[in-house]
Amino acid sequence: MANTILPGYIMPLGDKYLICFDHTGPSSYAQFSSPTTGGDKINASDIGMGGFDTMQPVVDTTGLVIAYPVFNYGGNGNAVPSVVMQYWSLVTATIGGQSQTLGTQIAASTDLSALKFRVKAICV
Repeated sequence: MANTILPGYIMPLGDKYLICFDHTGPSSYAQFSSPTTGGDKINASDIGMGGFDTMQPVVDTTGLVIAYPVFNYGGNGNAVPSVVMQYWSLVTATIGGQSQTLGTQIAASTDLSALKFRVKAICV
Protein backbone atom coordinates (compact mmCIF):
# COMPACT_ATOMS: atom_id res chain seq x y z
CA MET A 1 0.00 0.00 0.00
CA ALA A 2 1.34 3.39 -0.97
CA ASN A 3 1.55 6.26 1.50
CA THR A 4 2.33 9.71 0.12
CA ILE A 5 3.00 12.54 2.57
CA LEU A 6 1.38 15.82 1.49
CA PRO A 7 3.58 18.84 0.76
CA GLY A 8 4.20 20.99 3.84
CA TYR A 9 3.99 18.06 6.26
CA ILE A 10 5.48 16.79 8.65
CA MET A 11 4.53 19.72 10.98
CA PRO A 12 5.89 20.04 14.53
CA LEU A 13 3.11 20.16 17.13
CA GLY A 14 4.83 20.68 20.47
CA ASP A 15 6.74 17.46 21.15
CA LYS A 16 4.62 15.60 18.54
CA TYR A 17 4.13 15.81 14.78
CA LEU A 18 1.02 16.45 12.71
CA ILE A 19 1.12 14.54 9.46
CA CYS A 20 -1.29 14.25 6.54
CA PHE A 21 -0.75 11.57 3.94
CA ASP A 22 -2.64 9.85 1.14
CA HIS A 23 -3.06 6.12 1.65
CA THR A 24 -3.97 3.74 -1.18
CA GLY A 25 -6.29 0.85 -0.31
CA PRO A 26 -5.14 -2.78 -0.65
CA SER A 27 -5.52 -4.76 -3.90
CA SER A 28 -7.19 -7.65 -2.02
CA TYR A 29 -8.81 -6.74 1.28
CA ALA A 30 -8.72 -9.31 4.09
CA GLN A 31 -11.64 -8.65 6.42
CA PHE A 32 -10.67 -7.34 9.84
CA SER A 33 -11.39 -9.59 12.81
CA SER A 34 -8.73 -8.46 15.32
CA PRO A 35 -5.69 -6.15 15.30
CA THR A 36 -3.58 -9.16 14.30
CA THR A 37 -6.00 -10.71 11.77
CA GLY A 38 -7.10 -9.00 8.58
CA GLY A 39 -7.44 -5.32 7.83
CA ASP A 40 -4.87 -3.06 6.21
CA LYS A 41 -1.82 -2.44 8.40
CA ILE A 42 -0.03 0.91 8.31
CA ASN A 43 3.27 1.07 10.18
CA ALA A 44 4.37 4.43 11.58
CA SER A 45 7.80 3.64 10.14
CA ASP A 46 6.20 3.54 6.65
CA ILE A 47 5.83 7.33 6.90
CA GLY A 48 9.07 7.95 8.78
CA MET A 49 7.51 8.20 12.24
CA GLY A 50 8.11 6.31 15.49
CA GLY A 51 4.46 5.76 16.44
CA PHE A 52 0.87 6.95 16.18
CA ASP A 53 -0.82 8.84 19.02
CA THR A 54 -4.10 9.39 17.19
CA MET A 55 -5.64 9.00 13.74
CA GLN A 56 -9.09 9.96 12.54
CA PRO A 57 -11.51 7.75 10.58
CA VAL A 58 -11.51 8.89 6.96
CA VAL A 59 -13.79 8.56 3.91
CA ASP A 60 -12.13 7.80 0.57
CA THR A 61 -12.13 10.39 -2.22
CA THR A 62 -15.17 8.79 -3.93
CA GLY A 63 -17.32 8.85 -0.78
CA LEU A 64 -18.03 5.10 -1.02
CA VAL A 65 -15.88 3.65 1.77
CA ILE A 66 -14.89 4.71 5.29
CA ALA A 67 -11.68 3.54 6.96
CA TYR A 68 -11.59 3.10 10.74
CA PRO A 69 -8.14 2.88 12.38
CA VAL A 70 -7.64 0.25 15.08
CA PHE A 71 -4.62 0.90 17.26
CA ASN A 72 -2.34 -2.10 17.75
CA TYR A 73 -1.24 -2.45 21.36
CA GLY A 74 -2.85 0.88 22.31
CA GLY A 75 -4.76 2.08 25.33
CA ASN A 76 -1.96 2.25 27.86
CA GLY A 77 -0.92 5.87 27.39
CA ASN A 78 1.55 4.95 24.70
CA ALA A 79 2.09 5.70 21.02
CA VAL A 80 1.55 2.61 18.89
CA PRO A 81 3.88 1.31 16.16
CA SER A 82 1.04 0.56 13.74
CA VAL A 83 -2.68 0.85 13.05
CA VAL A 84 -4.89 -1.54 11.15
CA MET A 85 -7.49 0.05 8.90
CA GLN A 86 -10.82 -1.68 8.61
CA TYR A 87 -12.99 -0.62 5.68
CA TRP A 88 -16.80 -0.29 5.72
CA SER A 89 -19.17 0.40 2.85
CA LEU A 90 -21.15 3.64 2.77
CA VAL A 91 -23.34 2.39 -0.12
CA THR A 92 -25.04 -0.72 -1.46
CA ALA A 93 -23.19 -1.12 -4.75
CA THR A 94 -20.35 -2.90 -6.52
CA ILE A 95 -16.96 -1.64 -5.33
CA GLY A 96 -13.66 -3.16 -6.40
CA GLY A 97 -15.36 -6.02 -8.25
CA GLN A 98 -17.43 -7.18 -5.25
CA SER A 99 -21.01 -6.52 -4.13
CA GLN A 100 -21.07 -4.37 -0.99
CA THR A 101 -23.88 -3.61 1.44
CA LEU A 102 -24.35 -0.27 3.18
CA GLY A 103 -23.11 -0.38 6.77
CA THR A 104 -21.14 -3.62 6.50
CA GLN A 105 -17.44 -4.37 6.36
CA ILE A 106 -16.04 -4.48 2.83
CA ALA A 107 -16.24 -8.00 1.40
CA ALA A 108 -13.14 -10.20 1.48
CA SER A 109 -10.90 -10.04 -1.61
CA THR A 110 -12.29 -6.65 -2.71
CA ASP A 111 -9.81 -4.61 -4.72
CA LEU A 112 -9.55 -1.22 -3.02
CA SER A 113 -6.38 -0.14 -4.82
CA ALA A 114 -8.25 2.52 -6.83
CA LEU A 115 -9.37 4.23 -3.61
CA LYS A 116 -7.36 6.95 -1.87
CA PHE A 117 -7.76 7.94 1.76
CA ARG A 118 -6.42 11.27 3.07
CA VAL A 119 -5.22 10.41 6.57
CA LYS A 120 -4.51 12.91 9.37
CA ALA A 121 -2.50 11.65 12.33
CA ILE A 122 -0.54 12.89 15.30
CA CYS A 123 2.71 10.98 15.65
CA VAL A 124 5.89 10.71 17.63
